[in-house]
Amino acid sequence: MPADARAISLTIVLFAGSAGAYAAGVKIEINGLPEEQGNAVRASLELNNYDNRDISPVQLRAAYRDAEKQIIGALEPFGYYDPKVTPHLTGDEANGWTARFDVVPGDPVIVREERVEVIGEGKERRRVVAALAGFVPKIGERLDHPTYEASKAVIDTSLRGAGYLDAKFTKRRVTVIPEEHSAKVDLQWESGPRYKFGDVRFAGDAPFPEEFLRQYVPWREGGFFNSEQVLNLQQRLVDADYFELVAVQPAIDEKKDGTVPIDVMLKRDQRTVYSGEVYYSTDFGAGVRVGAARRWLNQRGHKADVKVEYSERLQEAGFHYGIPQPSRDDRSYDFGFGYRDETTDVNHSRSYQLAATRSEKRWHGFTRTIGLKYLDGDFEIGEDEDNLEYGNSELLYAEATLSRRRVNDPLTPRTGYVLETGARLASEAVASDTDYAEVFGRITWLIPQGETGRFKLRGEVGAMTVGDFDALPPELRFYAGGDRSLRGFDYHEIGEVNGNGNVIGGKYLAIVSGEYEYYFNKDWGAGVFVDAGDAFSTRFSVNVGAGVGLRWRSPLGPVRVDVAFPVQSELPDTNSWRLHVLLGPDI
Repeated sequence: MPADARAISLTIVLFAGSAGAYAAGVKIEINGLPEEQGNAVRASLELNNYDNRDISPVQLRAAYRDAEKQIIGALEPFGYYDPKVTPHLTGDEANGWTARFDVVPGDPVIVREERVEVIGEGKERRRVVAALAGFVPKIGERLDHPTYEASKAVIDTSLRGAGYLDAKFTKRRVTVIPEEHSAKVDLQWESGPRYKFGDVRFAGDAPFPEEFLRQYVPWREGGFFNSEQVLNLQQRLVDADYFELVAVQPAIDEKKDGTVPIDVMLKRDQRTVYSGEVYYSTDFGAGVRVGAARRWLNQRGHKADVKVEYSERLQEAGFHYGIPQPSRDDRSYDFGFGYRDETTDVNHSRSYQLAATRSEKRWHGFTRTIGLKYLDGDFEIGEDEDNLEYGNSELLYAEATLSRRRVNDPLTPRTGYVLETGARLASEAVASDTDYAEVFGRITWLIPQGETGRFKLRGEVGAMTVGDFDALPPELRFYAGGDRSLRGFDYHEIGEVNGNGNVIGGKYLAIVSGEYEYYFNKDWGAGVFVDAGDAFSTRFSVNVGAGVGLRWRSPLGPVRVDVAFPVQSELPDTNSWRLHVLLGPDI
């Protein structure tokens, strides 16, 4: 028997009930059908309505008599127009009834002829061409009505989304010849004229003049309507972080003279936002972060924020002022001042930094940032107070970065990636203590595994050329080791060692990491991982750490507790395990 001509056994058992309860419960067992078809057959049977209801002999006979027709009708949408149904009814009122239907679906109806086309200029649009090419079922495939309707809807949506708002069917016919098990599909649309964007009408309580808001509109005046651009406008207004509510809709009912107006409803968000966070990590110890942000300072949308962080090993403060320049690239000009005091087992640095940058959030799908940064600070290198090395740095360097973040959830992502690459350049001839050039890149890639697991792959590389390495502050040198680097090693433990035995960082960095996480329930999971890499200047020496960890999605955010062991290293005193604790997102 062919694969599509399988026998289907459908059994319905009616159980006698006691007085005061329903007289018979109906149990339906469907064997031999794929789940989707089985569910459709079950739902189509009138007998299925008596799951928890009384049924009389008269009702039973009527429902049983109509069941064959109902089964045949339920299988037609899946392309089976000629099934064979053999009914059986046994039992009595005292002991209950059993109704059984043996069904042989027969050969499915196959699409033998197909014409799916668009008449008019709309047929040339990229998204319409793609929708037509993706239409199913194709010639030689089984006629499946749900698939057919879905493909038809995709073509219709693509026409309207491309601006053909008057698109209509001129042919819409499916001819089935059951005795030949064949079907002919004939679909045709008339695209009609292509509409353009009309007036953009802003409403609500936005704290800005309409002239400023119109800078967020991504299309040129007189541009053709495109649903993707409508969504783009909504997303840009959401990303501006001024509004609690953003709703953008084309006023289809008001289209006329080849244009369609766009309505934008805005509700301003809270103007001042305060933040606070208590955290712990083995890199920096216990700490607290506090901040305040002003979402807008004036009618030009300027922003400002201040942040302060204090922990056992890190004290940091910063002020930022932003000037947005809404455009198709979503530019902004940012100015900042920061102070940083960091203590590790291998160095202690204090620095001040000034920065002026220009960012474009939609540069070919990336966020591009270009700017100048000035750094001035002192540092001490060495663990032994009797063997400390002191330095001072003054650097004015240019920095350019490209970044992209695509994850399904900002706090607990399961799929996506984060990518960043950049370069820095300084010259001794321009307010710097040394010539310096650096390139770097890092990526984290999340790959879901079923409903409860994920792989996390991570890589980081960097390289520099520098005239006087000793004049470079620790924050611009390459180190490895710590919660977000190589687990199993202390923070900044891995780097080039000078003649005094002090870890001074390196000119090069290479790190790879692989991790698998599995969640037992909504909040608790476990992970296993391997990290490897080195920070060096002359010779690469691989350091490998591996371990296991506990994961908890706490009310305060994700918590990771890892126990890691140095598997391979040339460093001394690396035979013991190390605990790594991190509160907050890991990507």
